[in-house]
Amino acid sequence: MSRLSKERLGRFTASEIHKLFTGGATRASYIFEKAEEIVKGHPKEFSNKHTDHGHMHEHEAITSFSEVSGLVVENLLQQYFPINENCGATPDAAVVNFSNVYLASNDVKCPTTTFFQQKMLFIEKKKPEYQNVPKEMFYQGQMQMLALTEHNKKLGLPPVEEHYLVRYLTAMDTDYFGNTVEYNLQLETRLFYQKILADYRVQAQIIGLVEQASKERDLLVKIFKQPV
Repeated sequence: MSRLSKERLGRFTASEIHKLFTGGATRASYIFEKAEEIVKGHPKEFSNKHTDHGHMHEHEAITSFSEVSGLVVENLLQQYFPINENCGATPDAAVVNFSNVYLASNDVKCPTTTFFQQKMLFIEKKKPEYQNVPKEMFYQGQMQMLALTEHNKKLGLPPVEEHYLVRYLTAMDTDYFGNTVEYNLQLETRLFYQKILADYRVQAQIIGLVEQASKERDLLVKIFKQPV
């Protein structure tokens, strides 16, 4: 069973929200999957060696990000933050102040094969329209900020307008033959991060896309529950 909160069941979440922007068959498949989750009562399972690697090293990456950046970072332990009844996000961590107020959302990636390709994209800054991060991570960041903003709003606190995307290469890995390999690289070389700022136009688009997708999801749920 997924380690993620069952509150996410049938809801559109930050990690895959880019699929609603993509449209076409990708969008339709995502909506179908959310309807199926509601009817079955459990999420579609997805796991491979790359996702397992990321889960295993997530806390290590968050701690390392705090060390390199000098920011106070709280591991959110897979807590789900709803935006509304149809969507929400599960940030890996949040930058906080000394009163433990959320100041920025934080998502960590631990790529096993594409770390240096992603580093080159960061260095070359080839995606200014997405604040120089891959578009799916840009949309994910916008939605995570939205989710923490909703949390803050209920407490009478300011909105969250910053998101940190962290890429972390573990100090040790396993080669093709199962041998342990240790990289002779300093932490500052194995970790880089980018700050993404809130884009309120995009965040409004997310809410609108989710609203329409939710109507289609709910119609599918009714169809799925009909006898044939």
